[in-house]
Amino acid sequence: MSKIKPINIASLMMLVWLAFYVFAVFFAARWAEFLVIIGCTAPMLIFKKKHRGVTYGASFCNTVRYKKGEYALYFLFCISGCALLSAFCYLLFSDGEAAVQSARTDFPYMLVFGCFLPAFFEEWLVRGGVLGALSPYKAAGVWTSSIFFMLMHADPTKYLYALFAGFCIGTLVYLTECIYIGMLLHFINNLTSLLLSYLPSGNAEKAALAIIALVFCVSFYFLKRGKLFLDAAELLKKGKEQDVILSPLFYIFVLLSIFVMSFRFI
Repeated sequence: MSKIKPINIASLMMLVWLAFYVFAVFFAARWAEFLVIIGCTAPMLIFKKKHRGVTYGASFCNTVRYKKGEYALYFLFCISGCALLSAFCYLLFSDGEAAVQSARTDFPYMLVFGCFLPAFFEEWLVRGGVLGALSPYKAAGVWTSSIFFMLMHADPTKYLYALFAGFCIGTLVYLTECIYIGMLLHFINNLTSLLLSYLPSGNAEKAALAIIALVFCVSFYFLKRGKLFLDAAELLKKGKEQDVILSPLFYIFVLLSIFVMSFRFI
C-alpha cells in the first residue's frame, strides 16, 4: 500500500467519496447532506494513517509568511473572481433563478449545509487529503486537486468558478501549509455567494456586479506587487517543469463523475 503512487491515492480517495455521493443522491436523498459528509470523512480515515500520518496543513501553519494585507487582498481577489464567474454561469444556464430562490427561502439551512459544513469537510478531504497526497507534484498537484474539487460539485453550472476557487484555495493552502486558512476562505466565499443571492433583481444586481468587478481588478492590481503573488507565480512556473502522470484511476473518476452529473441532469 505504501508504494501506491500519489495520483492513485488521491484518485482512490475521490472514488470513495463518489460512492457515497452516488448512494446519497440516487438512493437516500433525504439523508444526502449527511452521507456526503461521511463521504468526505471515510477516505481520510481509510488513507490518512497508512500513507501520510497527518492531515496536510493541520499541524504546521506558516500564516506569518505573508502580511495580513496580502491575505485580505487574496481573499478579495478569490471571492470577487468567484462571484463574477458565478454571474457569468448564471447568464448561461436558465435554472439559476431556481437555485437563488431556494437559497433565499432556506437561509439557516444554507448557512449550515451550504457554507459551514462544506468549508470544513470539503477542505479536509480535498486539501487535507487529496492535495496532501499530490503535494510532491507541486503546482501540478494543486491543479489536479482543483480538477477533483470542480468535479466534486457535480453540476456544470458550478464547474467554472469551482475550478477557480479550487485553484485559489489550493495555492494558498500549499504555500502556507495551513488547511485552516483554506477553510476560512471557503466559508467566506460561500457565505458571500449566499448573501448576494438576496439582492433584488434589476439595478441592485447590476450595481453589485459592477462593484465586484472593481474589487476584482483593484485587488489583483495591488496583490501582484506582494510576496504572496510572486510565490504563487513561482509555483506555477515550477509546475510547468513537473508533470503529473495521470493514472487510469484518475480517468475512471473523471468519467464516472461526468456520467453521474449527466445522468442526474437528464
